[in-house]
Amino acid sequence: MKKIFEPQREIDVIQEADVIVVGGGPAGIGAALAAGRNGAKTILIDRFGSLGGLQTQGNNPIFTFVDPELHNGIIQDILTRLEKAGALKNANDLPVYERSRLKPRATAAIGEKNLPKRMRETDVGLWGAWGRTFDKEYYKFLLDDMMQEAGVKMLYHAFAAGAIREGNLLKGVVIEGKEGRKAVLGKVVIDTSGEGDIAWKSGAPVMGDEGVPIGPQKGHAGGMLNAFMIGGVDLKKFKAFREANLEDGWGEMYVGRSLIKKAKEQGAYIIGEACVLASVFDIYNSGRIYVMNAIRSVPEGRKPWMTEEITDTEIDLRKQEWAVLKVLKENVPGFENSFIETTPAIPCIGSGHRLLGDYILNVGDMRAGRAFDDSIAINNMPPDFYEAVGRFAFDVIPHDVPYRSIVSKEVENLLAAGTTMSTGAFAMHGLRYCTPSICTGEAAGTAAALAVKNNVTPKKLDVKLLQDTLRKQGARVTVKDLSEEVLEPYRFIKKLGIKYQREDMKGTEVTEEEIEKY
Repeated sequence: MKKIFEPQREIDVIQEADVIVVGGGPAGIGAALAAGRNGAKTILIDRFGSLGGLQTQGNNPIFTFVDPELHNGIIQDILTRLEKAGALKNANDLPVYERSRLKPRATAAIGEKNLPKRMRETDVGLWGAWGRTFDKEYYKFLLDDMMQEAGVKMLYHAFAAGAIREGNLLKGVVIEGKEGRKAVLGKVVIDTSGEGDIAWKSGAPVMGDEGVPIGPQKGHAGGMLNAFMIGGVDLKKFKAFREANLEDGWGEMYVGRSLIKKAKEQGAYIIGEACVLASVFDIYNSGRIYVMNAIRSVPEGRKPWMTEEITDTEIDLRKQEWAVLKVLKENVPGFENSFIETTPAIPCIGSGHRLLGDYILNVGDMRAGRAFDDSIAINNMPPDFYEAVGRFAFDVIPHDVPYRSIVSKEVENLLAAGTTMSTGAFAMHGLRYCTPSICTGEAAGTAAALAVKNNVTPKKLDVKLLQDTLRKQGARVTVKDLSEEVLEPYRFIKKLGIKYQREDMKGTEVTEEEIEKY
């Protein structure tokens, strides 16, 4: 590869803060709000013109498997505000096939009276609606308001291009914007970029380059996909079609297998074997359908963060989107006058870089419902590592997320949350979801503010002080604080052994024992 040398130059420092948060997705939202609310001068940097990350820019406005007994604090504050504004989908409006199938399956198997009490009386977590969906445009407006309320300074259209490091400390980050390269200095940096950009560019130890760790896909980078919205759908007509064809697979999450198979045989450029067609994201019953189908594997020798690969992916996924729309318009009642309403500004990248902390959370921890003395959040989201093992099993119990997994092993004032935190390659596929991300983000932001306040690095922060502060904020800290009644439904679901198996992914030769290590 040819190289050139940039001339040495001075860079203006445009802002200084206590806490710098890089990336305004769910983890960054939790981190910035928590830091600001705890009195830290906080700057939030995002490369787009609004916050939300995958929830807004990626067309996935959802908090998955929210359980208020496990997830409180900032996430419940946001949901309350969305609901008050009429911008949150009422889960009771969903058709049966768009709700969790766990409770109906369990009821059919053993009878409603034999279900755990909490499972009978509530519809939350794994046995409730798949997730709480919302108006992503209102969400952008709401987040601006909440950040300003918390005193957070936002820098939009600013790409965090590098880190300023001295020894085992970060002094700030370098950003690129319309006015060129500038510097933002801070005492603590939180990487919530979703792809570990700052951790990686700072030279801190990271994971991710190794790709899938085991099995036939070993060493292969994770693939990419996107979700797009189709408007102009006659929802009543489409609903009637689905309900009339439940036995032909139209009552499942992934539908349209026979249609897509036929279209592919006739030359349609579609990679996936089926697609998600969900009305759960149609907040105002306006004829919008959420579609997830367009997928792309990263070619051998490439990584998902390479500029050329991201470019090729965007072109490839867009081509698939229009092919899917054509199939739906020509074959599915209700789609006759439909159109592509919005496509994402960013694809969902299967794997980026992850911070290496003093502890790497793995699938074994998740399945065991493990508790840690230094826990700072609780997760209930199972890892959906379809690409590696071809199935999605509800085989985890609410488990702790240790503080050691959000603090850099080497750089004392570098924290991470969400997808960027220290997890195994498979465990990441559960912790990356928006619900646990906003909770680990809240913990990271609170830790950063407390570290500044007590004049220590996050690495040396008293974890008990952090835990007590999080509890005062209403956040859930550890499964040890939960009652048996709260945990019983999760143990019951795991015992049932319910799994989702995708027809187009038959699994691999990877064993469950091997999976648990990651």
